[in-house]
Amino acid sequence: MTKPDIHAQVLAYFAATRSMDARKWVDCFAPDAIVDDPVEAAAVIGHAALLEQGEAFVNGFKEIGLHETFVHAAGLEAAAKWEARGIGHDGRDVAFEGINHFVFNAAGKITRLQGFWDPAAVGG
Repeated sequence: MTKPDIHAQVLAYFAATRSMDARKWVDCFAPDAIVDDPVEAAAVIGHAALLEQGEAFVNGFKEIGLHETFVHAAGLEAAAKWEARGIGHDGRDVAFEGINHFVFNAAGKITRLQGFWDPAAVGG
C-alpha cells in the first residue's frame, strides 16, 4: 500500500461513516480489528462487535456522519482530524469533533483505530 492508497482508504472510511450503513463502515476493517473509539472506552474487537457498535451509533441519530478536515498518511498508518455533523431524533443539530489514528494491513483494511473525542459533546 502506498501513501496515496492509505489516504484513499481513510477517505473511504469517512465516506462509510456518512452512509448511515453500519455494514459498509465495518467493511473498512480487518476481521480481527481492534477499535478504541473513544480511547477511554473498552476496546471493540472483530466484525460482529463492530457491527453492533456501528448500528447503535447510527441508530442514535436521524442523520450522522464524520467529515474529514485533515488527513496525513505515513507508511501503513494515518491520522485524521474530523468533524461530526448530523441531526438528532429530536430534530436538533449535532456537531462534535475528534482525531483518529489508523493502522492498516497490506490489504488496506484497518487493523487498529483509536479515536480521540469526547462522548459528552455528542448529544443527539
